[in-house]
Amino acid sequence: MIRLNGIARTFLVGGEEVHALRDVDLEITHGEYLSIMGPSGSGKSTLLNIVGLLDRPDAGSYELDGRKVTALNDDELARVRREKIGFVFQFFHLVPRLTAVQNIELPMVLAGIDPAERRRRLDRLLAEYGLEARAGHRPDQLSGGQCQRVAIARAMSMGPTVILADEPTGNLDRHTGQEVLSVLERVHQNGGTVIIVTHDPEIGARSHRRLRMLDGAIVGDERG
Repeated sequence: MIRLNGIARTFLVGGEEVHALRDVDLEITHGEYLSIMGPSGSGKSTLLNIVGLLDRPDAGSYELDGRKVTALNDDELARVRREKIGFVFQFFHLVPRLTAVQNIELPMVLAGIDPAERRRRLDRLLAEYGLEARAGHRPDQLSGGQCQRVAIARAMSMGPTVILADEPTGNLDRHTGQEVLSVLERVHQNGGTVIIVTHDPEIGARSHRRLRMLDGAIVGDERG
């Protein structure tokens, strides 16, 4: 489903080259629950951004569902990203002036989904993530856990095959973080591929496969 071969990414920082990723090879099959771990600066988020088509590698190839996406132009990348990938971030990235239901609906509006179909999906997502009573509230009227559930519902609104979560519990207390993880794990149980970047070994231990990164390279790949 996801195949990276020889992926490299270099940034220029203060006039010096920083090798964020070095010759990364990785295969992820459909339905995996995977965590990416390692110290700050190890390349975790850079790898996630490339898998999520938010960034392009400087070298190497990336195939998603058998399609070489490194060869696509920006419009084609945006279309693939919209249809196949959902994102969940540490700081939620909700639109402050929109209500919970409007935030969830936004990707569908941008994609031109028919209003009746949007309504059907919204009803299902609000019920599935326990947000029916908070649908009309803006982010500043929601708790951190509720905001993250809105973010996950928004990520699922286009029916993606892959969910990418970058430190999804990093801005939450422990109890709320456990609830959010349970929501993401339910996505996996329903057949989705879930990839989580985390610093927390307890969160990493919950996944079925754990990658460890150091200095831009994958140095460990554990299953079970």
